Amino acid sequence: MSELESSPFRFCPHCGVEGGEFLHAREFCCPVCGFRYFHNVATAAGIIAKRAGKYLFVVRAADPAKGKLGLPGGFVDPGERVEDALRREVREETGGEIGAPSFLASFPNLYGFDSVYYHTCDLYFTAELLTADEELRPHASEVERLVWLAPEEVNPDDLAFQSLKAAWALILLGLKERGEGSAQSSSAA
Repeated sequence: MSELESSPFRFCPHCGVEGGEFLHAREFCCPVCGFRYFHNVATAAGIIAKRAGKYLFVVRAADPAKGKLGLPGGFVDPGERVEDALRREVREETGGEIGAPSFLASFPNLYGFDSVYYHTCDLYFTAELLTADEELRPHASEVERLVWLAPEEVNPDDLAFQSLKAAWALILLGLKERGEGSAQSSSAA
């Protein structure tokens, strides 16, 4: 079985029997008690903040993708609005506050954590970062450091997730269409 097809469970969470089937990379079914669990898509949100021609990235301090570039953001909690989750995650990871988020795009992603692979729908927003740089405080367990990078300084291979690579390519396309992007940055996508 591939990582996409492997079960998140070794034992049935209901009856405890070993085994069970994981169907279509999303449904666990126990052949003994009939318990069914749907491993549905998780929702995550990230913020693309721009200041003085540069974009804010986090250098990830933990796996998955430790040391790679990510965006301030994270998973949406049950019962939470995406916009509220985005503000909470930005506050937790950077100590900063954002203005009103504007939806950019969504992309599917695969997020591996502790030997379980989660299918996610990653929602990307643009927003103004309201907090001054000197007041930002990265959360050490999640963020190694914060970096502001110009488009030509971003190597797509350094981006943490496939969905982020797709969102970044969309940002570069917008810059190119407005005549703001360099040939180097648009060809790197």
